[in-house]
Amino acid sequence: MTATDLGDGIWRIVAPLPFAAPKSVNCYVFESDDGLTMLDCGVDSDAGLAALWAGLETIGGALTRLIGSHLHVDHIGAGRTIVEKTGAQWMMHETTAEDIPRYNDWSLRATELAEAASAHGASAEFITSLLNNWERPDWYGTAIAPTDPIADGDRVKLSPDRHLEVMYTPGHQRNHVCLVDSRTGLLFSGDHVLPRISPFVPYTGPEHDHLGDYLNSIERIVDLDATLTHPAHGVEIERGSERAHQIALHHRRRLEDMLDHLTNGPQTAWQVMESTFRPNLSFLQQRLAIQESLAHLEHLRRKGKVRLVGTPAAWQYERTGR
Repeated sequence: MTATDLGDGIWRIVAPLPFAAPKSVNCYVFESDDGLTMLDCGVDSDAGLAALWAGLETIGGALTRLIGSHLHVDHIGAGRTIVEKTGAQWMMHETTAEDIPRYNDWSLRATELAEAASAHGASAEFITSLLNNWERPDWYGTAIAPTDPIADGDRVKLSPDRHLEVMYTPGHQRNHVCLVDSRTGLLFSGDHVLPRISPFVPYTGPEHDHLGDYLNSIERIVDLDATLTHPAHGVEIERGSERAHQIALHHRRRLEDMLDHLTNGPQTAWQVMESTFRPNLSFLQQRLAIQESLAHLEHLRRKGKVRLVGTPAAWQYERTGR
């Protein structure tokens, strides 16, 4: 089936992804007075675009708005192609334009992460692999700035008596937004709340506390008392706020685990990662795990639970006793 009717003028198109996991992304289409509004669009691949065009044809009507939940390829890789073909409004959070250079030029991210990982105890082998494994595939697409930026509390109008309310939910990615349908109360959670895994939280330097942002954002979902929730990957979540609470607990347990690992003395972030995550991680898993570890340790540092010791070339984290 090219598009699934969810009722109340809402449809789901499942677009395939060129990954082992996740294998697909859920793109949601809302019928509106002036056409169709779609949340997320997947990667810029022949298979992905074919699924989208077929789904939109099944639904019927012109695409007038495309909303990107956040600046990750599996959500907005095809954005430019679709906007240029349809002339649709392109809507993402107002912070998005600042991050587009890092999306379009992978060397910026590779260099930043290599420098951080090296300073925090990563092996020379990992650093070499990191710098040599950033070939940008064609399906990544080129990100473009939103034509119609959106912010927390904005309302995307579907009809005189219906809108999608924007919830700014940074953490998994700085530009992330969720949407709430005013008619049904349904939450469309992007990657902020997922059914079976905890969304990845990155590290992009000590000036950011992405985990702190994520925990604050996830509490907004807890307070929302959301029931049926539609995520970007996987099946529907029957109790969205309950699932958000579970994810928050997961991160708090991980923070406690990391503090426990530092009980016997200072450690590098790489050593904490090796103690926290399972052994025999692949290179990609290591790349994600070191960022997650740094995001958690930097959150603990901002809370005064740990401090950095050593030098900028060889940092370690040490418990403060607080």
